[in-house]
Amino acid sequence: MSVWALGSNSSGQLGTGNEEDAHYLTPSILPPQVRINNIAGGGNHVFGWPQDGTQLYGCGSNANGELGEIQALDDGAKTLVWRITKQPEGLIKQVACGWSHSLLLTESGKVYATGSNRYGQLGNEDKGAAKWTAVDAVDSVAAVACGMRHSMALTEAGQLYAWGANRSGQLGCSPKASISTPLCVSAGLPPIAMVSCGRSHSVAIAQDHKTVFVAGQDKYGQCGPSTSEFVAGTWRKFTLPGVAQKLCCQWDSSVVLLQPKEAGNVMMWGRADHGQLAAETNEGCSRMLVPVPVLADDVACGSNHTLAKTRDGRVYSWGWNEHGNAGDPKLQNVFVPREIVTNSASAMGIGCGYGNSFVFDQS
Repeated sequence: MSVWALGSNSSGQLGTGNEEDAHYLTPSILPPQVRINNIAGGGNHVFGWPQDGTQLYGCGSNANGELGEIQALDDGAKTLVWRITKQPEGLIKQVACGWSHSLLLTESGKVYATGSNRYGQLGNEDKGAAKWTAVDAVDSVAAVACGMRHSMALTEAGQLYAWGANRSGQLGCSPKASISTPLCVSAGLPPIAMVSCGRSHSVAIAQDHKTVFVAGQDKYGQCGPSTSEFVAGTWRKFTLPGVAQKLCCQWDSSVVLLQPKEAGNVMMWGRADHGQLAAETNEGCSRMLVPVPVLADDVACGSNHTLAKTRDGRVYSWGWNEHGNAGDPKLQNVFVPREIVTNSASAMGIGCGYGNSFVFDQS
């Protein structure tokens, strides 16, 4: 399997061996015999790992320890190619990235954090970390999510814990500058099935896979068509028109992948001034759900762009495109889903960092 990269590369986060942005799909340099099936990226760093969760790789910036303990770095603070990152004991289930911090979830339900801790996003009061540090206040975790400077963990029982920056109430509790100890923020909500975080907002979907809870900044309609009333803490709610299969957030917009329909199954809301919703709006944002004309089986979000993969392996992109990350080599923002032509008959997977895109194929 090959990994191809597009977009911002100022710290070598594309793993291409240099620091030049990629405006066309460019090979990402993997160690010999290495297969990567999963990608998670932040501001200037990216992680990759195989489906069996046995080994973690990283590339890009480690200026704040966001890659943890990693093999020999270029220039002491970055790596321009994929290198092995020392991981905690256990198999990797998921990795999530903020601007300069990262979370790792093991198959046993343990959460670890590394990187900047200026806003308490590592779940403790330390100054920061350059190695994976256990977040002991939460366990039996099923999923994790990172905002730009906040973190969330969803337990197997459907409870939601949050910590980090909270000036906009994005943690789901009363606004304050930050919270450094994980706090249960789902009291009063039904059990939660999925969670994702934007820059200053958070989104959770209940186990009915239709009821959406939103918290935090609403300047660009991040809280969608919810009422202005809080149902618990700073959470507001609305209902989806279909059954959610996946949720992911851009900085100021959100994406839900619904069960397939003939006309498309991707719904979005929030900021739209750079094509984030695959549509132009007079207000530059939309509180109402906007359908995207793509029938997808997976989606992935960067800071202001989205990738979607169809069942037959086609890849589409839209949104902010300053670095070519949304697929237009002319660097124009993409307001209509644009197909990214891959190097084989079909793509096997997709992933995003904040300003970049990755495609896996069998070439």
